[in-house]
Amino acid sequence: TEKLMEHKMDLEHAFLFGVGSSDDGGTGAPMRYTHGILPYTETNGKVYNFSYASSGYDAFLDAMEDYFAPESGNSGNKLVLASRKVITYLNKLGQGSFLNNSVGSSQYSLDVQNIKGTFGHQVTMVNTIFGNLHFIADPLLRGPYEDYCVAVDMSNVAYRPLAGNGISRDTFIETNVQGNDVDGRKDQIITEAGLEISLPETHAVMKWSS
Repeated sequence: TEKLMEHKMDLEHAFLFGVGSSDDGGTGAPMRYTHGILPYTETNGKVYNFSYASSGYDAFLDAMEDYFAPESGNSGNKLVLASRKVITYLNKLGQGSFLNNSVGSSQYSLDVQNIKGTFGHQVTMVNTIFGNLHFIADPLLRGPYEDYCVAVDMSNVAYRPLAGNGISRDTFIETNVQGNDVDGRKDQIITEAGLEISLPETHAVMKWSS
């Protein structure tokens, strides 16, 4: 159970930060790696820059007008994986905060609700006139990524396990893979899968600065 949980975190890390590449390592059989959603979107999708100190609702709404443009194929609902720092900023209610400046003076334009997700987690839903953003704190967005959000249009991203000859390479466990000279038992958990990301302009990276 513990190793399966570690494997799950490895998958989440790869799907968030993985860099696509192809390398045969000199074997002649290429190993292909798919992109994670954050570097792929930063390279091919939308990127918006905000300031903790000065970006209020007006700047945010201007960005959403561009981001939710219907001609880009947007669904109108985005899952936003955000750092805990950004979640804290969005939920501050003090004078000069994002919500105070937004809801206090533009209460007919912005609707912010804290709702419970399907799996019991907390979701901060921000409803703008153009579409809905569902903010969820992602613990992997820390350190150099503590000021990041990645907005994902779930209708344009899919989990794709490798499949060939009728065999799926989705997560499976192989037991007793130790060598004959090993006095013990070794099992391994394997997943060969990646993200299929389409319409990159429907995804966005939001960066905040002091």
